[in-house]
Amino acid sequence: MDRYYDQCVELANKLDPENIIVAQRLKRLPTIIGKLQRFKTMRLANMQDIAGIRIIVEDMKQLRKIEREILGWENLHKVSNYLDGGPKPSGYRGKHFIMKDGDRLVEIQLRTQLQHLWATSVETVDIYRGSTMKTSGDNTYWHEFFYQTSSVFAFVENTVPGPRYNNLNIEDARNDLRKTIFVHNIYDTLEAIRLTNLVVENEKIRQAYYIVINLDYAAKNCQVLDFKESEYDSAVSAYTRLERMSTGQNMVVLVAVNNIRNLQEIYPNYFMNLKDFSDIIRYILEKSNV
Repeated sequence: MDRYYDQCVELANKLDPENIIVAQRLKRLPTIIGKLQRFKTMRLANMQDIAGIRIIVEDMKQLRKIEREILGWENLHKVSNYLDGGPKPSGYRGKHFIMKDGDRLVEIQLRTQLQHLWATSVETVDIYRGSTMKTSGDNTYWHEFFYQTSSVFAFVENTVPGPRYNNLNIEDARNDLRKTIFVHNIYDTLEAIRLTNLVVENEKIRQAYYIVINLDYAAKNCQVLDFKESEYDSAVSAYTRLERMSTGQNMVVLVAVNNIRNLQEIYPNYFMNLKDFSDIIRYILEKSNV
């Protein structure tokens, strides 16, 4: 992984060192176990993304340049194309290159900033909902929102949108997205989730293991209850009580603080960047010439 990471950094420095981000990570053990449980026929030796490198570029023009370079590298084993062939069912877009040295596999993920912002926003919302939208079926309005947003972004970047929009245009996708955002109060929810990051930075809260957060959309503030690791049952009881009292103007979440810290480690450059995500959606929906 270190060798390919250095190769990716060298490529980034050659093309645009100021705007191309290169990061590496080893998949964490709970994530590895979860993937093996989801895919019953998968063997650990065949898991392609235990060692991963991520390249984030400014736009599709830059992505194509990087892609042409990587396609010429030795030991390229496989390419997973979630751009030209359309996104994953979740709406995920990007290109993955699997490099193979002997029996060792390294995955290089290539995304534009827009694709990366979408993907990290899914990760963030998943943390708070306790869901796994990127890896499993999800029939809620959140899946609709991210699927529609992905398709709008695809039109903006001139790549293939989700299958539902193959014979439609960007205005059709925009109209669907506007409706979902309005009906389900999406902007306020994203803002409330973003505010939670400020709560987690509180020193007292950082000592907790579980926190129950009652997010008030209208007031844009939150009530926080903190619990030790041994107080899981109490945390669940508090969560259940507040959830039953919910009026629809608030959202109650139960979070393991360590999950948020892990997310910070995985995405240090884009952690909790839901404001940028909301802002770019607003801009695209308001500008007819985008």
